[in-house]
Amino acid sequence: MARQEAPVTFAIDNSEAWRQVAPEEKFEMMNRAHAIGVIAAFICIIVLCTIAVAFKTTSIMWAGIVLSPLIFQYAAGKAWRDLKPRITLEYLAARSAARRFAFAEGAKDLHLQLLFRGSATPVLDRSDIQQALENAAQNVLHTETWVALFNDTVVMMNEHPGGASLVFGHGINERLSLESSDNGGYSNTKELLINAKDRAGVESKFKLNGPYPGALAVFEKRVLQLQSEFKKLNDRRDEIASITADAVEEQNEFQTF
Repeated sequence: MARQEAPVTFAIDNSEAWRQVAPEEKFEMMNRAHAIGVIAAFICIIVLCTIAVAFKTTSIMWAGIVLSPLIFQYAAGKAWRDLKPRITLEYLAARSAARRFAFAEGAKDLHLQLLFRGSATPVLDRSDIQQALENAAQNVLHTETWVALFNDTVVMMNEHPGGASLVFGHGINERLSLESSDNGGYSNTKELLINAKDRAGVESKFKLNGPYPGALAVFEKRVLQLQSEFKKLNDRRDEIASITADAVEEQNEFQTF
């Protein structure tokens, strides 16, 4: 009896979604939680000091100072517990939408490599001034963009109240190119120029930047690595096809004799 292969599934795993959050965004969340804790501790000290002045006693003031570290830990921990589930759900939703768009673009491997927030700006030619004016009127040129990298596809999408819309989707092949503003390095003002051509030869350009330059640097490095692997695979396929064609030709010549 033939053995049936198990279908490929993608389980919703909170820990996996949390690992996909950019480290810079995690540090930003930590800073926000700490800021809330500091504000809560400061308010506690101010209130208790005011009460101490009203009752003309220093014990209440010292109590506020002693309790401030506990207030900080409680407020910061509560803020962190509120932020982490929300960010995790946002990444889960973005991952689901990115997989849907990647599948529509013909992706063969839907395992997510990288997911982060950025800002994608279309680079328009002078002949597209009218389109640029329409985009500016609709306020879609500078919007937060989710960037998703799969093993064979790049997806960029915008988030809207009713869902997500595809901004850019392209396979990782010879028709996709990246140019970095810092020659592959790391800088706070890092920008990537993405240039892609479809099968009909229509060219599209996007300038990608964002608040997380480290994620941009990792994205650039992984895309170049995947392109190199794609080129090696294509060269190997061409070599096999050439060997096969030569073998078939030799077999035909042998049969002729």
